[in-house]
Amino acid sequence: MEVQPTQPSSKPPVDAKAAAAEAAAALKLSVERFADGGIVCLKFGGTIDESFEGKKLGGSIQCDTLVLDLGGVKKISSFGIREWVDFVATATKHARSTVLIECAPKVVDQLNMVANFAGTGRVFSFYAPFRCDYCDSEHKVLLQVDRDHEVIKAMKLAERPCLSCKEGMYFDDDGTTFFSYMVGQEKFTLEPEVAAFLASKLDYAVAEGARKLRVDKVIEGRTTYLRLAGDLDRAFPRDKLAEGLEGTVIIDVASVGKIEPAGAAEWRSFVQMITPGAEQLYLFGVQPAFLDKLCSPQDLGKKAQVLSFALPYACKTCSTSSAHALDVATHHEVLKFATAPELRCTTCKGAMQCTATETSMAILSTLPKPTPAPELVKSLGMLRERALAPSKAKRPAAAAAVAPGPPRASTLTRVVLVLLIAALGLGGVVVYRVMSGGHVDKGMFGAGAVVERAPAIRPDWIVPGKLGLGAAEAANGPDGSLIGIAVSSLATSQQDAEDEAQEGAIDAIAAELARHVNDKAWFAIVPPIYESARNAKLAALARDPSSTQARKDVHEGRQVTAYRLRTDGYVPTLTGSYREVYDTAEGRRYVAFVQLSMFKDTIAKLSAHYNKQVKTLGGTFIPMFPLVGWRYPIDHGSVVFSLDTGPLKDIGLAERYIITSVDGRDPPSVDDFAKIATDTYTKLSDRGGTFRMDVQAGDGGKREFTAELKGANEGMIVPPSQIHHPTGTGHPDQPGTPGGVNVWDRYGGNKGSGRDDPTQ
Repeated sequence: MEVQPTQPSSKPPVDAKAAAAEAAAALKLSVERFADGGIVCLKFGGTIDESFEGKKLGGSIQCDTLVLDLGGVKKISSFGIREWVDFVATATKHARSTVLIECAPKVVDQLNMVANFAGTGRVFSFYAPFRCDYCDSEHKVLLQVDRDHEVIKAMKLAERPCLSCKEGMYFDDDGTTFFSYMVGQEKFTLEPEVAAFLASKLDYAVAEGARKLRVDKVIEGRTTYLRLAGDLDRAFPRDKLAEGLEGTVIIDVASVGKIEPAGAAEWRSFVQMITPGAEQLYLFGVQPAFLDKLCSPQDLGKKAQVLSFALPYACKTCSTSSAHALDVATHHEVLKFATAPELRCTTCKGAMQCTATETSMAILSTLPKPTPAPELVKSLGMLRERALAPSKAKRPAAAAAVAPGPPRASTLTRVVLVLLIAALGLGGVVVYRVMSGGHVDKGMFGAGAVVERAPAIRPDWIVPGKLGLGAAEAANGPDGSLIGIAVSSLATSQQDAEDEAQEGAIDAIAAELARHVNDKAWFAIVPPIYESARNAKLAALARDPSSTQARKDVHEGRQVTAYRLRTDGYVPTLTGSYREVYDTAEGRRYVAFVQLSMFKDTIAKLSAHYNKQVKTLGGTFIPMFPLVGWRYPIDHGSVVFSLDTGPLKDIGLAERYIITSVDGRDPPSVDDFAKIATDTYTKLSDRGGTFRMDVQAGDGGKREFTAELKGANEGMIVPPSQIHHPTGTGHPDQPGTPGGVNVWDRYGGNKGSGRDDPTQ
């Protein structure tokens, strides 16, 4: 059991205001994200209150195992409990299993009182409060369900030495109350991959049993596959493992945890022992610690080659820290210059920065480009399944039943089939033929032989034949949400396929969202702007999915839609994904399927936003709806909803025109547009000058509409009092009459005209 002091150390006096500010900052909720393969860890700190957007965060989770670190939680408010329960309910739908670790005493209190506080997750470790009366200090003792199960069942904790004064400290709570939730939970151990992740990558305390090295060995023909999970220490069984190893040897070290000096020495001896008898020796899934300590040219020797490795990356945009599996052969031209490949965040698509050590980068530059033999490819799929079968069989039934959604592909599946086989450039069809008895599966679209599916079983929300390549649709969900489903076209990379499918699903949701704007006048103005252009481009793609121009037109329309909808506050919630990888005559091609949701409260919020009406200069304006991007290559603007008598009508504007800039400034919102337009017109009416607006109208490019305004001393044409409620009726060709303006259209329109057909 681990003991941690919680009594603050003595510090010199500080300013009261500064101390209060520091305390407030400490209580503010922080959420750090760490990821590695199929494991995602969220580390919470501070206060969980109503500002915590639980459902939004939960919807962003998509993983095999979700770890929730709650050791830093200081307080949970009543509204915070509501948000937390929403978060857990949403997040656990997208993870096969959920584990809560280092739960603070405040969290244990809520576990005891609030139903479903942990959702379908299980608590692996938690802190118990202790107190020492001798030195008036408080401490926390970490308990783990695998190591301390009998103590938890007894609901009593013995006294132990205080960390501060070495006198006895005691458990400072009622055992029956404090352990009421935990005694009802069964004992379990962490899966080796999760234990290795916690111990080696985040330096968590993990029980001895979970860290003990486990070895799975599979032999097929002249290929031996070894899978190691746990710590490398002096107990590493080098002699037993080395005995009889020959032919092609593949060692999966992805789940190796801590590497002690004695364990490193044993490993080096092991490599030296098997090198003479092995024809080929490959290391797969090398983690940063293993790379630093055991992958120098001297460590690898003459035959060992690294197939794949992981590098840590950090995203400043969404604060996600993650380890990404990379293939040596694919990135060798970059790695040889001690440079990390450029990657984008899977959460927010922002550029990530590699945080690997200089030692790691220096070693990567020395790695040889691997040359696996063809027989490795032929047997790889079967070896993988057989190696993983024992650990799958040992998983608790409760964990397997956690997630109703599709199973996630393991780290081994992703790296081996996506990176290794792709790097080889050998027909993945060979692998599939071996596993399927010679039958070649051409998948849902018949583009070529299927070499990978993820997950292996196609989700039931995908109906074969319903959607073609590049298609998307959306419908109302049973809970009032909107559900969008989209298919990418044949893409040259998995990332491109997934991005295209997500943009398609967002666009379909946007089209359905328009039906939720409950205003007949809005329907008469907005959909006619984009509907014909959008329908024509989608029809062209449906007729010929291979058309470069059709794909380009649809991609640009969906890209603007997705950007605009995200900017206006929609955070896409991924509720399902699937992909098929084909070997085609043109090379490897990827098809991605995604299912996204928009919740009921977001629908109401956005519907109200897009129908928000703002008045200025005699006109009424609304925000640009995202689908307008299908017709016009613009990502912002204010739509002319209606016009009364006034300056803007006189200048030549009409309904459905979209104003993108005023006096050279690009207002990001309709409110900003109204303020800028009003302020600019008022100033020019006072001092004189040219009032300019860039407008998108019709099917041509942007047009500039201007009005020459005389200053107050030169006979002001439109008095400031008439800017918001104009009453003048003068003709624009009659300067000097009340309400009149001097108007010209530099694109050839007549004075006071320049007006397109409003229906266009």
